[in-house]
Amino acid sequence: MIGTAIVLGLGSTPAGIAVIAQETTPASGSSFGLSRADPVPLGAVVQAGPVELQVLGVLSGPEAIEAVLAASPTNVEPRDGMTYVTVNLSARNTGSQPLWLDNDDFAVTGDSGLVWRFLGAQPPDPALDTTLNPGETTEGWMAFGIPREEGSLLLIFDSLELGGSWADRVLAIQDGARIPDRFQRTAEPNDGGTDVSTALTVGQAAVTDQWSVTLLDVVTDAAAFDLVDYRTGALGVGDATGADGSMWIALRFRIQNATAGGELAYFPTNAFVLVDDAGDPLLDIATLTPPRPDAAGGYYPGAERDGWVMFDVPLDYTTSTVRLLPFAHTATSLDPRYFSYR
Repeated sequence: MIGTAIVLGLGSTPAGIAVIAQETTPASGSSFGLSRADPVPLGAVVQAGPVELQVLGVLSGPEAIEAVLAASPTNVEPRDGMTYVTVNLSARNTGSQPLWLDNDDFAVTGDSGLVWRFLGAQPPDPALDTTLNPGETTEGWMAFGIPREEGSLLLIFDSLELGGSWADRVLAIQDGARIPDRFQRTAEPNDGGTDVSTALTVGQAAVTDQWSVTLLDVVTDAAAFDLVDYRTGALGVGDATGADGSMWIALRFRIQNATAGGELAYFPTNAFVLVDDAGDPLLDIATLTPPRPDAAGGYYPGAERDGWVMFDVPLDYTTSTVRLLPFAHTATSLDPRYFSYR
């Protein structure tokens, strides 16, 4: 993705960053912004439930990295293959109740079809992080981490505070960005791994109404510890290698939203559980924060990612089967699948 520095309107800009002024065309009465195929044009105004939104500026590539690193000494360089994108947004509360807005109410997606959310990094100043009373307007920056090659960048507004999807909107943050819906499934459903006695092994795919899932790799013991970051690594290598009576098992899966259309689906953090020989969940197994990238997250139709899940398994357990069963609302029917990792 080519680095850009764009300001649309009169939003504030991080110090030291060059900008290119452009005209804006507010059009808050339009019905655009309801899908990736018809996003709010870059710089236009859109009504999103009780809040009016407008993208004022976008930094990507080297300009975004510079702005994020300058925002706080605790911010770090993006991971290999990743970059930053920052968005300056204007928001006006047109409703009758106070509304809290911050980075967590937004996400970025692109032509990969994956959804990229808040990093935990400090955005450029001023950050979007405020309570808006009725009639009030604010401007602020947000920061996201995305793959360097991600294109057709779109900003998703899906505030949890508002609930449901009635106020959700999609706004272009690249000129002309739009992503058409998929007209065909990527894989047809199969019956692979539907019974614990015929659990799939490495390289075999289970395809449900919603998901195509393939176990790719199994890593245990100290090798699993070497994969994690500070969040899980703080537990210490002894926890991974059995010194405390249990061992870490990291499983890498290829996850794809196999459906057609344009609806976003979320692959949940608890989609996988370890089971006994009868296929019943083992409730005393700890699920750990996995290595990056996490298998969980938002997937538009056709989107695919190789992601991890991780468990802390007592040494006296002989189980080697994991069950896939995403939340019921992510599929038209319950369809558990089983994978053996030994």
